[in-house]
Amino acid sequence: MTKVVLRDQKQVLERQLNDAYSYVELVDKVDLLPADYGENEHFQKNVFTMETHTGTPIGYVLENVADKMKEIAGVEFNKVFEHNEQSRSLRFRSVDFQVRNDDLNALGTKLRSRAAFECLLGWRDEHYAVYCEKRSPYVLVERALSGLLGIVTYGIHVNGFVRDSKTGEIKIWVPRRSPTKSTWPSMLDNVIAGGLGYPYGVFETVIKEGEEEANLPKELIQSHIKPVGAVSYFYFQSEATDGQEKFDTLSSLITGEVEYLFDLELPPGVTPSPNDDEVESFSLLSLQETIDALRSGHFKPNCALIMLEFLIRHGYINPENEHNYLEIISRIHRRLPFPTRN
Repeated sequence: MTKVVLRDQKQVLERQLNDAYSYVELVDKVDLLPADYGENEHFQKNVFTMETHTGTPIGYVLENVADKMKEIAGVEFNKVFEHNEQSRSLRFRSVDFQVRNDDLNALGTKLRSRAAFECLLGWRDEHYAVYCEKRSPYVLVERALSGLLGIVTYGIHVNGFVRDSKTGEIKIWVPRRSPTKSTWPSMLDNVIAGGLGYPYGVFETVIKEGEEEANLPKELIQSHIKPVGAVSYFYFQSEATDGQEKFDTLSSLITGEVEYLFDLELPPGVTPSPNDDEVESFSLLSLQETIDALRSGHFKPNCALIMLEFLIRHGYINPENEHNYLEIISRIHRRLPFPTRN
């Protein structure tokens, strides 16, 4: 167990002698793809690299996903991609941005109409932008299709907190996701979070999501928000039973994720509240309650990662009380093999 104690008028985390827990377990819930995945014989055999028409890698597509797409929507698939078995690549055919978007949307719509993949039930009519070497949008991908194409996705996450002016102790605003959410229902989240849908910018998304999810006015967010960095990782959940992933099931989908991070220290008396059907309620948790919820698995996995980064950056988790400190730091700032937006 880890206890929050006051030492020299500061909150610190004190690990008990018999506590073997490591916060690296939170990283494992979102990023289990080994650094040498490219050398894995099953990866080489069962994964295609999605490429721009000029050959720049922009995503990973499982062979069984590509095969199912071809089986169900062969005409649309072949209009989008040139499929090269020898080079293990799926290369976009069109040189035109709008044509690529239209053709890919037609493929996704056909797959959705045939209920080809369960993830397409979450179709949102929102798009992620995929970037190429010029750091400009190359193609727009429906959010529900993004995991199947293994692209880099982007989002914003904000940790909201209050600080006692006399003691310096912090409490953290934590929302509980709606029980009707299609993903991670009733789990804990960050005070503001959302995908970076095209054509919205990063700060624009913070404002939009803050008003929609937490009922926080634009002026308040603008005056108190602080950009604090980003995390990057490969969302991948291995189900290998023999220690080696085969990359031959939908559980092997690989998605690069980048989350832009913000701190929002709210003034006394300001209370976030649900403003749509995304959030059930907000609670103001003590630092101890937040730590306990993290360790108990009550947070949505990538939100737990964001909260972990917050606790590291504010000095609560450090090399003295976390024996996998450097591994955590490196894994939540993972270098992705594809071009990114900046």
